Amino acid sequence: MVRRVSLLLILLAAARAFSNDLSVDRRSVRQGDFVTITVSLEGEFAKLGDVYVPTRNLAITGSPAVSSEFSYINGAMTRRKVFRFRARATGPGPATAGPVELLVRGQRATLQPVTLQVLPDRAAASNDPMIVLQELMASERDPFFIVVEADKQSAYVGEQVVVTWWLYNAANIHQWQIGSIPKLNDFWVEELDVRSSQPSPVSVGTYSMQKMPIRRVALFPLRSGRLEIGPMEIEGALVRRSARSVFGMFEGSLAELTYASATVAVQAREIPPGPAVAAVGDLMLRCTTPVQKNGGPVVVDAVLSGRGNVRAAGAPSFRTAPAAAVQVIDSGVSMLKTESAPAMTRRWKFVMFPRRSGRMTVPAMELAVFSPAAGRRQTLRCEARTLEVIAATGEAAAGGGALADRSIRSPLLRLSLPVAMAAIVGVVIWFAVWPWWRKRRAVRTELGELTADPAPAAIRDAVHHRLEQRGLSPAVLLREASERGEAYRSLRSLLDALERDRIALERRDREIRRRLRDLLVA
Repeated sequence: MVRRVSLLLILLAAARAFSNDLSVDRRSVRQGDFVTITVSLEGEFAKLGDVYVPTRNLAITGSPAVSSEFSYINGAMTRRKVFRFRARATGPGPATAGPVELLVRGQRATLQPVTLQVLPDRAAASNDPMIVLQELMASERDPFFIVVEADKQSAYVGEQVVVTWWLYNAANIHQWQIGSIPKLNDFWVEELDVRSSQPSPVSVGTYSMQKMPIRRVALFPLRSGRLEIGPMEIEGALVRRSARSVFGMFEGSLAELTYASATVAVQAREIPPGPAVAAVGDLMLRCTTPVQKNGGPVVVDAVLSGRGNVRAAGAPSFRTAPAAAVQVIDSGVSMLKTESAPAMTRRWKFVMFPRRSGRMTVPAMELAVFSPAAGRRQTLRCEARTLEVIAATGEAAAGGGALADRSIRSPLLRLSLPVAMAAIVGVVIWFAVWPWWRKRRAVRTELGELTADPAPAAIRDAVHHRLEQRGLSPAVLLREASERGEAYRSLRSLLDALERDRIALERRDREIRRRLRDLLVA
């Protein structure tokens, strides 16, 4: 009788252990801490390849860890699969994981939700290093955290705001990495280079720490209102020394730790009503002296530079029409990405073909901008310049041809020399241009395949699939400090903004293809 009761209890315990279940490893966590969500499935439900766990006030990071088990009880086989999700508590208050809906081969089951309490963390709500350090030490946590700084809290729409994430460390960190970065859907983002930055000593109160920038961006608000910059998460492995033996300084274990920075908000203001402007920022316009060489066109270079987004700025316009045919050539945009207060520069080349010889006046050039420092519109101006010019005529061209005929008197030479020169030039151009053309054609074909479906989500999925085919991880590129990583983050930021209809971008397809091309050739 005792044996039968013991066997029955064992079978009941086994059946209970192998039932479908949703659980968490703890019911009370601090804001920013991680919790493990476990989904256990048995029988037919264990054949599911994936499960979806809806959460509230919890952010699941990465893919779940999956394990499968088989057991035999009294000749009956039981199959079990366990999914373990890692989630971070995003804010104070109640949090929920579940319910989980299961459906396989006509069988349906529902796992009831699990509730836990998220306690507020004062350290994760402040960007003051002193307050953060005091809170960490008071709760016996390691001095390892991030502080975010913005050079201004209020800006006009389109005005440059430089945001820097600083890593403070006074712990014995074995290794660290950026876990996640905030989505900046309300801003135009320009990544700045901090790869050459080195840790510098800093005193926080009476505590000596090291401070180093781990990310810096130049942000340009796309709309007015209160725009939040979400937290950046950092993960590290800490060496914990053992104090239970005389060899404690040589013994220890690695412990994982995470920290999420506080949010920071930028109050974006609308530009006052008035005429349209080419750019917003503290900008200046410079023009070179007009030059004409050997009776060719008159060339003037115009340069717009300063703290502002000049990528979409139009070329300066002449105050009056010049006495020449004018062609404007866009010479591109550059930016000093290693500076803490970066400046952006855009260049144009004005090529003018005079209609007649003699004295020619290049009219003044003007460009309307909005200056945030002055709080009003300004007209940038290059003054008019005057020079003597020579206009090409048909008689001059005919005279040059007659001179060439007199220099080559033999009919055979007149025919063979141009043909030989053309053949040589053609061969040189072929060998110089063919590799470039073949690569350009391959990139164009690949761009067509990636943008076959113009939806931003479809383009993002196609890009991820292509990167995985090349052995590249999108998650690694998101944190990689390289030109390729910068190109991927720029493309991802644009696609996320377009998917959420946060921006209205002219020539949208052209901009997407441009950023895709930067990623493919990086």
